[in-house]
Amino acid sequence: MLGRLAWRNLGRNRRRTGLTAAAGAFAALLMMLALALARGSHEYWIDQSVRLYPGHVRLALAGYEEHGTLEYGMRLSPALRSALDALPGSVGWAPRLETWGLAVQDADGSLGRGAWIVGVDPERERELTRLFDGLGSAELPEPGAPGAVLGADLARALGVRTGESILLLTGDYYGSQAAERFRVTGTLSVGDPRFDERAVLTHVGDMQAFLDAGRTVSHVVLFAPTGERADDLARELSASLPGGYEILTWPELVPDLLQMLLLDDAGNWLSLSILVVVVGFGLLNTVLMSVLERRREFGTLRALGMRPRAVFGLVLIESLLLTSAGIAAGLAIAVPLLLVLERNPIPLTGEQLAAAVETYHLDPVLVFDLSAAQLLGTSAVLLVVALMAALPPALRAARGQPREAMREPT
Repeated sequence: MLGRLAWRNLGRNRRRTGLTAAAGAFAALLMMLALALARGSHEYWIDQSVRLYPGHVRLALAGYEEHGTLEYGMRLSPALRSALDALPGSVGWAPRLETWGLAVQDADGSLGRGAWIVGVDPERERELTRLFDGLGSAELPEPGAPGAVLGADLARALGVRTGESILLLTGDYYGSQAAERFRVTGTLSVGDPRFDERAVLTHVGDMQAFLDAGRTVSHVVLFAPTGERADDLARELSASLPGGYEILTWPELVPDLLQMLLLDDAGNWLSLSILVVVVGFGLLNTVLMSVLERRREFGTLRALGMRPRAVFGLVLIESLLLTSAGIAAGLAIAVPLLLVLERNPIPLTGEQLAAAVETYHLDPVLVFDLSAAQLLGTSAVLLVVALMAALPPALRAARGQPREAMREPT
């Protein structure tokens, strides 16, 4: 009976009901768009950042993060390879061997430049990372014939071109001096000074031979289907490997990105909180005005035997029905719109916004990702707000005395 009465009462002032429901629909639409944009953009930013180089998870010997030297390199044994290959098929991994050294043009009187020398597996990197997306010319280094891809700015500073040679000098695995001639097979430009100005990428097998490191690698990077899977992947690795390893996830590897995401989340939640508060006060005003206009009606119901708690429930049900209608309308618009936006990311055209995104080596696009949690969360928040906004008017209606209410003018 209360439900029928509440539904009937919503139609008594259709203009007010329509405007309030429209406000709820607008709030639901904005919340869905904001949540989907935050989820989609964050996952996109994480994926693009970690696939440039860091990986979702990094596996190394304990102490490598602090020292970063060959002394803390780990042996890529058949047993370790088997453990990594046994991970779910959606997880990929790639070995790397890093050191710092000096790169010199292979010519008399040439000056050297500090270089970040990295041995990689080009085939795995091509499948898993964006590292070679900026390969400007020639080919990837092949094993057996020492070749290297140089950062474009480093190549210009050294004055070398594709096909020419450079000398690399560094300390080997045993602390002795190592020097080797490498043919430049290409140049790389990814927009990150760490790579463009200092990187020398060669095949991990040639790097191990150059450093006399056997099967030693600095670390192994692993790539999960999504950034949210990084913690699960780290736990799986920890359970399958013996002690002595250091397992870091992307928030520890790329702390600047994590800070950017947290700052973006804070801004989103602040905006959504303001929106919810405004909607709540609007609904409070609507329900309160309805209660004040119907004091005589509530007095009549009380005189006929309706208990205060029933009057209280009637007002709450009206508020929930009104909000539910708005939520339904908002979701009916938001879901199809977001399904379209999921398939069609929006490119950023503003120069300042695009530059801010490119600072983190990302493509300037807005990506949306719709999830069931967003639907449930948006609906739940708005219903809770409706319930809280209806409490004061409902209490006022329930506490009214029949004698006083019946004296109200019609």
